[in-house]
Amino acid sequence: MNADSERQQRRLLTLAASASVATALVLIAVKTVAWMMTGSVSLLASLVDSVMDSLASLMNFAAIHYSLVPADDEHRFGHGKAEALAGLGQAVLIGGSALFLLKEAVLKLIEPAPLEATALGVGVMVFSILLTALLLLLQRYVVRRTGSTAIDADALHYLSDLAVNLGIIFTLIVAGYGFEEVDGIVGLAIALYILRSAWKIGWDSTQLLLDHELPGEVRDVISAVVAEQEDALGFHDLRTRQSGRTQFIQLHVDMDQNLSLRDAHDLGERIRAGIVEHYPAAEVIIHHDPVAERPHVPIDDHH
Repeated sequence: MNADSERQQRRLLTLAASASVATALVLIAVKTVAWMMTGSVSLLASLVDSVMDSLASLMNFAAIHYSLVPADDEHRFGHGKAEALAGLGQAVLIGGSALFLLKEAVLKLIEPAPLEATALGVGVMVFSILLTALLLLLQRYVVRRTGSTAIDADALHYLSDLAVNLGIIFTLIVAGYGFEEVDGIVGLAIALYILRSAWKIGWDSTQLLLDHELPGEVRDVISAVVAEQEDALGFHDLRTRQSGRTQFIQLHVDMDQNLSLRDAHDLGERIRAGIVEHYPAAEVIIHHDPVAERPHVPIDDHH
């Protein structure tokens, strides 16, 4: 990745993280007013979710800045896993908020109460949907350009907010006609939905920390790149993992043992360049294996 691309990605990541924090703070302010005036547990659920969003976004902001620090003597592979740690922290925060909401929703079901100022609540939810949608457009663009796991995790729970806010609008309208029980029911559903989101974020972050293999299509791309080189007789021992925005790819390439050192090096460089063309942020390590003749196995024996 050249210096200009790196600088552009840094600007995009900082912009997305800053926009997420600002959005969460605005939503907390307006939802607090709406909850105090309506007394809706569904609105409380949305408010608590926004508070968790703000804490998670602040965590993301710090993690992204740390992950952008270049590799040093003590962190030879960079600091990209800080993003996965931030995602794991988000999962804990979101899971805790979901358990709190479960309790509040159950209490509301046991003792339902009429809601007030429901029109104001609906207006706040519509505003929340519009603001969240704008943030999601920015986040999706940044994820496409940078592949940031932290921004992707942040976008996931903001995406869930859209569904939550639509449910709250429905709740406020129905409760306004005297069906108070629906507030507790929707609050319970939102809490369970948030809990599920926390599990997914936590699972994905844990897999990154455990160096889970990249998706299967990466192997297919590498197989095609190697097959394009006539002097490449096959490859094996492919290992992949992700750290922040960087993919680490290692493989052994079979080459004719009669190739000169220069020709073998150039072949490896062509394969490396072909892989980087598909994955610009990747760091590729190729081990050259001399063989006497073309192996009678598939080009990748998966060993």
